[in-house]
Amino acid sequence: MSGDRIQRVQIRQPATANLMVDSADRTSGSADSFTIQKNNSILNGFFHRIATTEVVLDWNVPNIQATYGSNTFTVAVTGGGTATIVLPEGFYTVAETLDAIVAGLNATSGIGATFSIVAGPPVALTSTVAFTVTATTLSNMLGVEPSVAAARFVIIKPDLRIYKYIDFLSPQLTYNQDLKDGTTSSKDSNSLCRWYFAWGQTPDLDTYGFPILQGYTQFVERRLFNPPKQIRWENNMPVGQLSFQLVGPDGQLIGKETDVTFLDWLMTLQVSED
Repeated sequence: MSGDRIQRVQIRQPATANLMVDSADRTSGSADSFTIQKNNSILNGFFHRIATTEVVLDWNVPNIQATYGSNTFTVAVTGGGTATIVLPEGFYTVAETLDAIVAGLNATSGIGATFSIVAGPPVALTSTVAFTVTATTLSNMLGVEPSVAAARFVIIKPDLRIYKYIDFLSPQLTYNQDLKDGTTSSKDSNSLCRWYFAWGQTPDLDTYGFPILQGYTQFVERRLFNPPKQIRWENNMPVGQLSFQLVGPDGQLIGKETDVTFLDWLMTLQVSED
């Protein structure tokens, strides 16, 4: 039509940026609980959402260790003696744990029995004389029934992982989260992400046929979160000092229960204007 004008409006696509976190950059604390503080804000800009897109976990926390209490195994032989085996700290499969226990028991003098492993199936800890197993963290992880006198104990669904999962927390980043996280556990909190200790493929088996689960060995693994959890953010708030915590299923810092001296991790968070 005569005189009409078409006004063209240029639409700018929402921008995104990355916030990279390295636990080695901490200014105080340890890898499971630390603070990062810089002279200036860590991240500035008008964004509305923040999300964890990837985590690299450098896990070097032995599953058999004194701090967690998973390195002792005690038996009492009927009519004989009592023996407590203290395993050297380290990473163990179920087969390696059972073999170490048997070797330790048979090297203990005066208990009046000889122990062995029946390869099965089912796999069992056996003795030439009836014995009982004292309830310990390790006996529970191996699935050995305590306080029952027998010469044969079947190893039932052993799980030597210290944690089945850990949660990554940062109260400063989840502060504005209106939609709260939920869990079937009695311990819950708003988290950036959860790391499940499970391989992305079928695990290898040890010499007795038990799966070598994630956490039985040292590992460095990268995990992508797609789609990631989207956390609401007030766009007039800069990201200043940040703190991070790693907690287990009981809601406790993992450093309170385990030795995290050699633990480190990396995280990428994406912030977006939309």
